[in-house]
Amino acid sequence: MKLLLGRVTALAAAVALLLFPLVPASAQQPRRGGALRIAHIGEPPTLDQHWTTAVITGDIMHNVNEGLFALTSKYEPRPLLAEKWTISPDRLTYTFTLRRGVRFHNGKEMTSEDVKASLERWARLVARFRAMFVSATFTAPDPQTVVLKLAEPNALTLVALAFPGQSAVIFPKEIIDEVGAGQVRRYIGTGPYRFAEHAPDRHIRLDRFDGYAARPEAPDGQAGRKHAYFDSIYFIPVPDAAVRIAGVKRGEYHFAAAIPPDEYERLRADPDLTPVLVEVPSWLGAIFNHRSPLMSNRKIRQAFQAAIDHEAVMQAAYGNRRFWRINPGLMPNGHPLWTDAGKEYVNQKNPTKARQLLAEAGYKGEPVRWLTTNEYADFGTAAQVSKPILERAGFTVDLHVVDWATLVSRRARPELWDVFITSFIFVPDPTLILVMQSTWPGWYDNRDMNAMMTLLRRHSDPKVRLELWQRMQKLWYEDAGTIKFGEFFGLQLLRKDLKGYVNVPTQVWWNTWLEGR
Repeated sequence: MKLLLGRVTALAAAVALLLFPLVPASAQQPRRGGALRIAHIGEPPTLDQHWTTAVITGDIMHNVNEGLFALTSKYEPRPLLAEKWTISPDRLTYTFTLRRGVRFHNGKEMTSEDVKASLERWARLVARFRAMFVSATFTAPDPQTVVLKLAEPNALTLVALAFPGQSAVIFPKEIIDEVGAGQVRRYIGTGPYRFAEHAPDRHIRLDRFDGYAARPEAPDGQAGRKHAYFDSIYFIPVPDAAVRIAGVKRGEYHFAAAIPPDEYERLRADPDLTPVLVEVPSWLGAIFNHRSPLMSNRKIRQAFQAAIDHEAVMQAAYGNRRFWRINPGLMPNGHPLWTDAGKEYVNQKNPTKARQLLAEAGYKGEPVRWLTTNEYADFGTAAQVSKPILERAGFTVDLHVVDWATLVSRRARPELWDVFITSFIFVPDPTLILVMQSTWPGWYDNRDMNAMMTLLRRHSDPKVRLELWQRMQKLWYEDAGTIKFGEFFGLQLLRKDLKGYVNVPTQVWWNTWLEGR
């Protein structure tokens, strides 16, 4: 098992070295105190990390909640709330020993019953890992031990428990018991900051948790030692990017998320500001609703795919070519599983082919209901640019422009939409790509793809996995599972008095402080 895990973490490490440079922390002595003010794109759809994959929820609540494991800067799983673990020779049983003295924000010490209840709930709700844990069992033989039994071996088990998207964070058992099948409403975790207040459309406030039990290891990505230097952190919804930028320039905010790339050159000339290019690529996608009458028709999806001008969309959304690229691989360049299989279906720009496919599909001009938002400016721009391209090919496109929280809510209801737009952060393995999960909005469910996905999870041999993945990616494009417009590199903005910030895909605010406090 050690060899198998070594292969997985070695792949992650190789990718991270190519794609995941860190922004060096300041050498200045950290200072305690003050309030950090962060301008984000809007309100989160929920603060329940088991409930949503929304990045904004993670950006806020990773500072409040923790899991058994966390990912390092090289995407290797390391223990966080776990102290140690063992794996049985058949690779089916994982035994976790918990750290002692870890307390929740309500003062209660964490036990195995809290972990068991949290992981059972997470395994029911999470789309990305549901297939892995659908037949798994969790037991708590004593207050410091949790045992996981899998139905079949899976080399990504620890990565799953550490993965930051829809995280396997630990809540008090009573919090889970009181909500039943609903969302968590009391936000109590074990992290360095505690939830203090949510004033809708004004701010979400986190306060330092003075009872936090830090790990002894050096900080690394989301793992290792965490110090809460700020008295409070305010996450402020600011949907307009220009207002976010102006607020950072004035000193009203210390950090702003989701900055338009065309602002980069201007902002880096300001001596008080530091624009940060997120070097880990994300990809922009138009997600088809495979349960809708229109997009369940393969030829209509293929017509959409044939019509799109990927370069026009990415140019409009991100501008300068340093911020984007067209890549047929669903995994990024440099990843051991990168392949260009299916590249002939990318960037076709062929309205004649699209019109022929629509005719074969029996399309009668029914409106394609496309959910988008302007809170992420690139999402709104990409949809606006795609609309006339598709209409020239014979589609009728009805854009529904809403706030991000509304989009996330509506996409869970298949009767309300045909296409929605979103982006995906880098994941260390293709089995974790959300749009290939039949339980995630879009509901792509192909029998051959599902069978190959099961094999991909089981195998650890790199050659076997690459051969499988090449077949899967080719099928994905042939079936027009979704549209990957291209890859992009996000832009963030911070004031130069904000120290210790590390450029990781999910924002973390422990080990950061304000100069001069």
